[in-house]
Amino acid sequence: MDFEDCPELEELSLKYVGLVCHTRYGNKNCICIEGPLKINDFWVNVKVMCPNYPVLEGVTMHIIQNFKVETFTPANSKINCNWTVGELIDNIPYVINRLKKCEDESHVPKLENQNIYAEIAGLYLPAEYEIQTNESCSRVRFCNFSQSEQHYLDVALPSLQLLDHSLPKCIDVPELLGKATSLTALLQQFRKILDDLSPFYENFAEIDELCHVVQPSLPTTKENWRLFVLKERVFIKLQFSDPFSPLTSMSVHLIGPTTEVTNLRRVYSEGLRDWDNELDVHKNLLRIFDLCFFPMSPTDDTDINDLGYCNICYSYKLDRGEIPIISCDNSHCNLIFHAECLKEWFNTLADGKTFLDVAFGTCPFCKSKLSTSFQELLEI
Repeated sequence: MDFEDCPELEELSLKYVGLVCHTRYGNKNCICIEGPLKINDFWVNVKVMCPNYPVLEGVTMHIIQNFKVETFTPANSKINCNWTVGELIDNIPYVINRLKKCEDESHVPKLENQNIYAEIAGLYLPAEYEIQTNESCSRVRFCNFSQSEQHYLDVALPSLQLLDHSLPKCIDVPELLGKATSLTALLQQFRKILDDLSPFYENFAEIDELCHVVQPSLPTTKENWRLFVLKERVFIKLQFSDPFSPLTSMSVHLIGPTTEVTNLRRVYSEGLRDWDNELDVHKNLLRIFDLCFFPMSPTDDTDINDLGYCNICYSYKLDRGEIPIISCDNSHCNLIFHAECLKEWFNTLADGKTFLDVAFGTCPFCKSKLSTSFQELLEI
């Protein structure tokens, strides 16, 4: 709204930064003032409809209190029609406390113990996390947690409905947070979950940094698995089915040419006997496969042609980010395929079959007989 002819509204918007003033129905005398604001030591979310500005005749004020919208008018509250709009905003604590009839005025509940916006103000701890709200103050996000900058929690206001979060998809987060009866309790429970998940995220940290992770194409805090390069044409799929207990729920699958993978599975099985619980998963896998390091991610200027494209669909990356990694068992055939494309190919073969998650058929190009297990890639 243009405040040039309304200095009172301009002063009001500067005094209470969260408020927005605008006209209604194209009538400059019918204004609406809405938004969150802090008065004394508490927050409210307010919407004032003033049809006869600048006088308060016919004014209606809506305030979110106790998780409900309450309506205040001169008829049901102590709103004084002789006030200016600014005085009405300044007197919101007076108006609210006088609406409820109490025999003993000293027992009128304090608004800071009733209003969720006061609770948000009390939770403000910039050294530990950030608090963000949308323009209508109907959604709050806690984010940039200390030691966990990628994490966030989105909650609807004032219902406390969980809208979004950064935790693993395999966790039933609504169930874990469902018992929280206040925003404070909800945030405390979320931060406790982050602490409990520290080992889970720490085990992925070095893999994401020091390995060539091919799937997910852009790993986030929500995935509980990684597929990364062990050696040429051989990949490791690491998964924690229970993020709260990563080591006891860990599974490792090797994907690549059958003969080579068979040998590597034996190496892995034998190496598990010397697993060192003092080391993270990345270092233990290096020890098991007798490596100093796993292959690193290619540089940003690496040509896609150098990485290889699928020899069935002739593309490098599918819609979900999958890249071609399945190779033929024939050591003289260097072609690679997307798991999904190879599955479709096997389904077209008259003599193709699947047994115990292993697909049997022939290579699309060299026609050599091959057997390959890529079911793990199709289920992620």
